[in-house]
Amino acid sequence: MPDKREVAIIGSGPGGYVAAIRLSQLGKRVSVIDIDETRLGGVCLNEGCVPVKSLINSASVFSAIKKADIYGLEADVRPPDMKKIVAVSQNVSSVLRNGLKGLFKKNGIEFIAGRARLLSGKRIEIESKNGREEIEADNIIIAAGSSPKAIPNVTLDGKNIFTSTEAIRLEALPKTMLVIGAGAIGVELASMFSLLGTKVTIVEMLTAVLPFKDEEISKTLERAFKKRGIEIFTGAKVTALNKKSSSIEAVFETGDGEKKSEFECVLVAAGRKPNTEGLGLEKAGVKTEGGFITADAKMRTNVKNIYAVGDILNTPMYAHVAYKEGIIAAEGIAGVKAETIDYDAIPHVIFTEPQVAGVGLTEGEAREKGYETAASKHFFRANSKAVINRSDEGFIKIIADKKTRKLLGVYIIGEGATEIIHEFVLAKSAGLTIDDIAKAVHGHPTLSEIASDAAKAVFDKPIHG
Repeated sequence: MPDKREVAIIGSGPGGYVAAIRLSQLGKRVSVIDIDETRLGGVCLNEGCVPVKSLINSASVFSAIKKADIYGLEADVRPPDMKKIVAVSQNVSSVLRNGLKGLFKKNGIEFIAGRARLLSGKRIEIESKNGREEIEADNIIIAAGSSPKAIPNVTLDGKNIFTSTEAIRLEALPKTMLVIGAGAIGVELASMFSLLGTKVTIVEMLTAVLPFKDEEISKTLERAFKKRGIEIFTGAKVTALNKKSSSIEAVFETGDGEKKSEFECVLVAAGRKPNTEGLGLEKAGVKTEGGFITADAKMRTNVKNIYAVGDILNTPMYAHVAYKEGIIAAEGIAGVKAETIDYDAIPHVIFTEPQVAGVGLTEGEAREKGYETAASKHFFRANSKAVINRSDEGFIKIIADKKTRKLLGVYIIGEGATEIIHEFVLAKSAGLTIDDIAKAVHGHPTLSEIASDAAKAVFDKPIHG
């Protein structure tokens, strides 16, 4: 007979570990299964959100030092040491991973090392270096995450042609790099390497860099990238990568015909796919659609005791989405009434330079849904703190319902966008009006003042600018 557990969670990423901690708080005995303890925290903590943002932070500091003269300062700028920068990012991940281990111990959460596969609706086979074992669980949460997508005509070698997994551990800064794909991962890493001094070229199949919901945001980011020397080909695709003695020759089709260029390395950032393969979903009877597990608003699959959260679902692939989905699943299992997610109020945050963020509907989407809209656009160059920081590029765009004056959507490109957006996330979640935001007193001089100034401009003229 297999050992019994109350709840077994497959995957220790943001959705999995948050669900485990919440279940433990609610009195449930929980086991979390992942390949080994070095994977605790999943892609986000080990290969994604955390180390990537650490690298981006280092690149931003380096860029600021290079521009010291605009602040009235002089600085001796030395070439960046990639080994040291990567070591800092890995140390950040290690500190947070150890903190997570402490939380597991404090909450009595069992960690089982191995690869999990469903044998039925309750039985799980775990394969590890010590062999195979079976456990049985009253409830199961699948939080297996996602992995980089492959693309045709490109063979990864992990050294010169690689994904973000390898890119964040490069020991030497490449002189030239081709980035295939201009989604969130592609543009963040392209921005980071460019700031450190790599000559970056981006090839994107779609017609815009960062195919963001708001086209003007995408176009503004593209202009900013080109101004920085990043070469961009949209509506283009790579048809071949040919290895040479010390470079990779890339062949790609563009609207102007075929082009060939040589690069030191190639980063494939064509998006991510759910890790459903090898999970035994068919044996358990769990339904999928387009490669993703299907679940209801309570994160329940079609099998009553199996739940799914995070990138394994066809919901926005963000750690903060997985967190909330993990809590909903945990509270459902424990019999606690949980709030469901309003996916229209999920913030989209992109850590490029300049930063990009958004929440809710674009003006076009709002009109399609039948809203009579009012909108405003307010520029960072009218914000005192942005001018002080010598970072006044970009704008904020607000869309409201003209009848109710309620907030419908906000899109920002500029310094601090990934922080400023949360004022609007709260406003949208609470059903606040533009007037509620406009009347709030913001400290001066702060970047956050742009929120009230832009809100005032929706129905009236702003005070500043």
